[in-house]
Amino acid sequence: MNTNTPIMVDTRPAIRPTTLGWNPALELRLARINEGTISYVVTGDGPPLLLLHGFGGEIWMWEQQVAALSKRYRLFIPDLLGYGYSDRPKIDYTPSLFIDTIRQFMDQLGVRSASLIGNSMGAGVAWAFALTHPERANKLVLIDGIPPQVVPAVRNHFLRWFLAIRRVPLLPYLAVALRTRRMTQVALTQVVYNDRLITDVVVERQYRISRLAGTARVMASTIRYADEVARYADALATLRKPTLIIWGERDELFPVAVGKQLHASIRDSTLVVIKDSGHMPMWETPDQTNRAILEFLDGE
Repeated sequence: MNTNTPIMVDTRPAIRPTTLGWNPALELRLARINEGTISYVVTGDGPPLLLLHGFGGEIWMWEQQVAALSKRYRLFIPDLLGYGYSDRPKIDYTPSLFIDTIRQFMDQLGVRSASLIGNSMGAGVAWAFALTHPERANKLVLIDGIPPQVVPAVRNHFLRWFLAIRRVPLLPYLAVALRTRRMTQVALTQVVYNDRLITDVVVERQYRISRLAGTARVMASTIRYADEVARYADALATLRKPTLIIWGERDELFPVAVGKQLHASIRDSTLVVIKDSGHMPMWETPDQTNRAILEFLDGE
């Protein structure tokens, strides 16, 4: 029997499920940090592995990794603070905030160190976390990850427009708050190469969570501070963690050239380009992506 726990987002209550519809075997758990509550799932046995979603994302974007990676690793998959079913406190969603909330999350779960896998913004959090807390990061897998100079690297027209208005009062908030199911569908098709994967079920899954009160405010705040990641640009050359960079050949947000630049910036890195895949190859082309991840993590 599935029970539900209320989650307070702004002043209106929403519903935080205890299990996830796309994988009922996973229990949604809660971790309390200074800024609020983070929702997450944990599964598998072996060395710890953190999976971090991107901007506007949530736990479900790792659904294709659960079975494949949990056979050898203990997966910790959180909704970043402000996203998914995590709390949405009224604070500034800066890069440093996301880095510190991951540190607190690991502390709460007793994870001293782990390898990190991130997609898009989550990859940026992963490499910045490794720079800030090198003793707590083992290996890194960066999937279509943001570079330090993220704003000029964006090629998607809508995201470029969203970035252009990021400091205009109310506009970024309204751009998210007024999003319809159709707009959600269009946004999802822009992060995959094969549009047929964006079914009504997937659209509804994303749309419902995007309607939770506070989501528009969080996304507007995140985009407002996006270019602050540039402060880590010089330090990136000092990163000394084994790093696998995976890139979708058909990424419409960040072209493969961005992945090559990131590869050139990180000394101990390998670049793997996945054909016929967009911005989320771990979801769109999971077989190739999981194989590359496991070969890298299992290697010496």
